[in-house]
Amino acid sequence: MNLKNKLKDTIKSIGKKPAISNLIGFIAYIYTLLIGKTSSFKVTGFKEFDELIKKHNGAIFVTWHGRALFLPYFWSNSSPMKALVSPHQDGRIIAKLLRSYNILSIDGSTDRNPKKAALEIVRELNKGTSVALISDGPRGPRMRLNKSVIYFAKKTGKPIMGFTYSAARSKVMKKSWDAMLIPPLFTSGYVFSTAPLFVPASATEDEMEILRQQLEDELNLITKKADELCGLDEITIGDDEKKRRINK
Repeated sequence: MNLKNKLKDTIKSIGKKPAISNLIGFIAYIYTLLIGKTSSFKVTGFKEFDELIKKHNGAIFVTWHGRALFLPYFWSNSSPMKALVSPHQDGRIIAKLLRSYNILSIDGSTDRNPKKAALEIVRELNKGTSVALISDGPRGPRMRLNKSVIYFAKKTGKPIMGFTYSAARSKVMKKSWDAMLIPPLFTSGYVFSTAPLFVPASATEDEMEILRQQLEDELNLITKKADELCGLDEITIGDDEKKRRINK
């Protein structure tokens, strides 16, 4: 093994330590605070989401992995929210960031305790806790909606709203599987949401797929719109050949 690979392995090993993950998560929290305090965003959707939560005793919040960094900044609702967070390295960082915004975690992913996580999500929704889902993580492909979101809405009767954002002069990590968008300080941008989506308890598999595709298309459309307004290039939707490799 050459020196470059040894250095990469050493950095990965250090990054897996809980104390380091917490530190990185705290730095991410401070950074998002600074973005929010120094920038101007035109925000839509959160008022409507608050109203949904009150009317239906909870709701489902959906976004893409690449747009998850800054959205917690806008969460100011006093009602409880939990987020499904992968137990992998970057998931622990995200969990720390979310805790700083009073959003607790549900541990699980498509490859780690999926059944346990699904049961907890349904249980939390049924007792009135809203749940945030990053629907193309942790494996991708990016900007493809996982059908589990539709299942949770059908099972609990809770509405779904998708959220996204963009900001001028943002750095887009084009080589990463999720094309993570990182806004700079002193920027301007937009936060958009989809229309509320309800899934009938009687929905068939075919009907659920139609609703899944509808929500995916709408979330991608508003992401594209936000990027265009901020002068950014369009992010291409991922495919199965570009799934992220998981760091165990």
